[in-house]
Order: sequence, then C-alpha cells, then structure tokens
Amino acid sequence: MGKFSIVQYFREQWQTLPICSGDVGSKAVMVVGSNVGIGLEASVHLARMRPRLLFATCRDEEKCERTREVLMERAGNDGAGIIPMPLDLSSFDSVRAFAATFTAEARSDHGLDILVANAGTSVQEYTRTDDDWEVMLQVNYLSMVLLSILMLPHLVEASSSESPSRLVVVSSFGHHFGVGNLKHAAKWKSVLETINDEEFCNGVDRYNISKLLQVMFVRELAARLPNPTPVVSCTVQPGFCRSNLFRDFDGKWYTRTFVSLAGVLFSARTSDQGSRTLVHAAVGDDETAMHGRYLSSCQVAEEDDYIFTTGGKAFSERLWTETIDTLSKVDGRVPDIVKQYLRVD
Repeated sequence: MGKFSIVQYFREQWQTLPICSGDVGSKAVMVVGSNVGIGLEASVHLARMRPRLLFATCRDEEKCERTREVLMERAGNDGAGIIPMPLDLSSFDSVRAFAATFTAEARSDHGLDILVANAGTSVQEYTRTDDDWEVMLQVNYLSMVLLSILMLPHLVEASSSESPSRLVVVSSFGHHFGVGNLKHAAKWKSVLETINDEEFCNGVDRYNISKLLQVMFVRELAARLPNPTPVVSCTVQPGFCRSNLFRDFDGKWYTRTFVSLAGVLFSARTSDQGSRTLVHAAVGDDETAMHGRYLSSCQVAEEDDYIFTTGGKAFSERLWTETIDTLSKVDGRVPDIVKQYLRVD
C-alpha cells in the first residue's frame, strides 16, 4: 500500500529511465493515441523493434496518416507493418466500429499480443460527449474499458502459456489525489452517475478520479482472469511529462503560463522518458510481477492505500458491476465476452 510522497516524486522525476527492448517480431501490437506525446514516443520505440504489426490509433484519418509517416521516418521503418486506424474514445460508436473493423478486416489474424491503452484527455470546463457522459469519464475510463473488453478475445487468442498477452493502461500518480472525493461514496445511489454530475467536482479532481478508476478496473479485471492468466494486465504512470495532455488548457494565456511554470517547478519529464514505463510494461520480461499491478519508473509500485481498505474494496466492486452493466447496454458483445473469458464471482 502507498501514499503520494513528494520526495519520491522528485526522486523518480530526476531518474533517467532505461529503454526496454524485446523480441516482438512475431507479435501484433496496438498503441491507442499514437500521434502525440508519450503515445507517439512509445510507438516509435515499439516500431524500432519491428513488430509483425503495429496498429497506431489516432482520432481521425488525417492524424493516422501523418502518424504513420512520422513513425516510418523516426523508426527507420518501411511502414509495411504499420497500420494506422482511426479511433475516437469520446464516442462509443467509434469504439464499437473500431472493434468491428479490427475483426472483420482480418487484421486480428493470430490475435493481438499487446494493447497499450494510452489515449486520454484533461479539460478545464465541464463537457459532455454526444453519449451524455462527462468527457474525461468517458475518454479516460468508460471507452478505455469498452475497448479493452472488446479486444480481450483477440488478446486471449494471441496468448500462450510461455508468452501471455499484455494489456497496459496508462494511469497517473494523480490517482492518489482522486481518493479524497470518495469520502461519502458508500451513500451514493450510483457511482458512475454521481461522478458524471456537473456539480460533483472540478476538472482537476475529475481527471484524478478517472485515473483512480483505471487502477481499480485493472485490479478487478486481473482478479477475474483465469489463473495462470492469458493476459497480463497492469496500469502504468509515466510521471509528469511535457506532452499534449493539457492541450485543452491552451485557450487562455494564464493557463498556458501555469502549465509552463508547473513543468519547470515539478521537473517535468520529456515525453520520451515518460513513454519508457509504457514500453517496459509492454515488452519487459517480468510480466508475472506486473499482473494486476501499478508501475512507476519501470518498477512495480504501490497503489493508493484507499484501494485496500474495506470501503475502497466495496467501491471498486460497485464500480466494476456498474461499468459492466453500463457498457453491456452500449454493446451487446460485452456481457458475452465477460461470461466467456472472465471468472464469475
């Protein structure tokens, strides 16, 4: 168990992280959010390892094609195995269509070995998507879970006892700060509806809560996968990075100034440094120790203490149940996949 430590934070931020490498020549790899920041840098590292296939997702076709060109140039890759695919996590329809296309176009031959669920957003103002969910709750959590579940059959298909597949969910040390908003969670009628309410909290807290929900999802998923697991699932925190995560903060001069000063004061990492924990989780050789865990600076670290309390465990179980129920209404494949591939409590 753990709590956020400012001393540990700076100790990690000042570290130079190793560049992990692995034999992925026979593997199919997917990075969600490949066009900017740590997603782009992780994609570059993975492309240099020459996977059999590298699926690079971006929000639209234009970004996809541009990203493919960048990956070819920076990785010295001829692009034969780089497949750009549009995916917008602010839309359930986009996630559903993406999964259907992945299956129907035979791009899933031999399954999917590695899924790096990286795409995320952070916004100041309360914003609802066309699906009527607060945008960070949907992009960072609900759509990430929907994609992970819809890709689970492909991850299992590619798995072997010697080489289980990997699901890497990009979270944040901010999950520690999301806990304070859950003090009265036991009294909530609905976890997701409460968090979705405009009056619940501010934008920064919403981001941190979405990161906490990710950590809880991975722990709940890992507990329900068979043992030994066909899919090693973990969350990673890349540290505070100079990236495009705060691109929606750029509208006002004072927010741009604040973000710039924060980068200096809190020793922001480069996106390349931040991406290295993602790559370590995707191809590192200590996968058994990673399963169901939270990684920081290429090491297994401690999740927030709250997750292990009686209240935290109860909240996590409610979150899982509500999430599966909600997404089952979004896509009829969800309950079938859960029934077929996961253990029932």
